[in-house]
Amino acid sequence: MLVAKSRVQLILACLLALLFVQGCGGSASNCKDSKEPYTRARSDDPLKVPDGMTRPEVTGSLNIPAAKTGDAESLQRAGCLDEPPSYFRAAGKVARTPEEVVATWAQAWASREAEAVIALYSTTFKPPLENTTGREWLDQRREQVASGPLPDRMVDKLKITPEGADTRIASFVQRFGANALRKELVLVREAGSWRIAEEKVADSQ
Repeated sequence: MLVAKSRVQLILACLLALLFVQGCGGSASNCKDSKEPYTRARSDDPLKVPDGMTRPEVTGSLNIPAAKTGDAESLQRAGCLDEPPSYFRAAGKVARTPEEVVATWAQAWASREAEAVIALYSTTFKPPLENTTGREWLDQRREQVASGPLPDRMVDKLKITPEGADTRIASFVQRFGANALRKELVLVREAGSWRIAEEKVADSQ
């Protein structure tokens, strides 16, 4: 009796695992020019329940939501995933350290993710230019990220200096091709995360 029960549990576990794998599968039709191993992956045939045994009820075990139309179209345009997603841009995560804020800021800018860049600035951001409001300066930065020169994905010579409990000064070199700017970001702690309160250009190289 125990052996039969164990067999049923094993088969049920295998069926659930198979349903999960099949639900995460995709088409490699957009990846025919890629040589990555994952493009040759194929789904196996469903497991068969042995004769004399009842197929477990698994219809409600895994609820995999259907992809939205917009998401499906985006995936079709994107094609192959030959480059892994950014570590710092993981969905649902807030930058927890000043180093992570700077890395997120640089990577989002290099990817032309204007809204992701703007989201890292504090609501009390002080613009470096006189007679300019924070909103006006951030609108200019949004346009610059969306259509201006692209910086490298990583900054150079990053140094974080504490200024009290809730303020950090991040100094680094940001490169735009052959040009390089030495910058300074003033980071403040807001609601458990770090935000950019000031941005200054020290000099160009």
